[in-house]
Amino acid sequence: MAINPSDTEFAIVKETVAGTTPATPAFVRLETIVGSNLNATADPIVSATRRKGRTNAGQRLVNPRVEGTLNTEFTADDAATDFLLESAFSGEFDQDGLLKAGTKETDLTVERKWIDGTTNMFTRYFGCQVSELALTAEFGGIVTADFTVLGRGRATPSNNAIAGATYADASTAPKFAGPDVKNIAIGGLGEVDYSTLNLTVTQDRATQGKLGSAFARGIGTAGKTIELVALLYRKDFGPENLIQNGIENPAVSISFDVEFNGAGYRFIIPAAQPSFPEDSEDGANQMVSVTFSPLGDAVSGTDIMIQKLPVA
Repeated sequence: MAINPSDTEFAIVKETVAGTTPATPAFVRLETIVGSNLNATADPIVSATRRKGRTNAGQRLVNPRVEGTLNTEFTADDAATDFLLESAFSGEFDQDGLLKAGTKETDLTVERKWIDGTTNMFTRYFGCQVSELALTAEFGGIVTADFTVLGRGRATPSNNAIAGATYADASTAPKFAGPDVKNIAIGGLGEVDYSTLNLTVTQDRATQGKLGSAFARGIGTAGKTIELVALLYRKDFGPENLIQNGIENPAVSISFDVEFNGAGYRFIIPAAQPSFPEDSEDGANQMVSVTFSPLGDAVSGTDIMIQKLPVA
């Protein structure tokens, strides 16, 4: 019997000890878009020596790791999504539902369940961190969140669930769509109408290999970059006026809500510098896009935050 993409499930659990799946994990399920995948991979190195008869001496696999992307549709009150957001931002939601980007890493075990009739198969990837979040909101579509994942390694595949493991279902709240992206406030642009927002948070992560081990000792991070691209309907020269004296681009504040019936998230960028605006035509629409690059804010101590709605 063939396994169908619709008959696979992903579940996530936080690791107390980085790189180690909890003994009795409390998994939370993540609803994913078909095409989501995590894969164990490694670098092949081929021997440079020559054997008798010009035959190759073979290859070895080194630097094993996990790579892939979990594609999902954004929704409220979803525990797995919150885990992934914490990992992407290197922060943690506090008691008031506020997540500040910082230096606190969240390591995850991601389990994929393959269902073949009455037979279950499990692959588990440990020591995983999100290296990139790509959030896409457009007026005529569902808000999507693509989480690019880097992990230390894969456990031996099994037909059995982990003894004592529990599973909580994903949120059943409606998926966010274009009408749910509201209260957009970008300093200096005034009252304008937006078509799309694309937020990308990229952590420059790499696995750290060590001698004598088949798996990485950890994941290192060289830095973080953030980019927000706003596409709006051309109204006036507000986008051009963000640039002063020809090349100066003073920082502006940005915030927007993604919420339905009061539940959701508020994204807050205390200070971001704009690029030169770019004009485009889309059918009957005259558009202009501006790319913003957040920078550190002395008051908040971060460059981006998420506040859960309603505010606690």
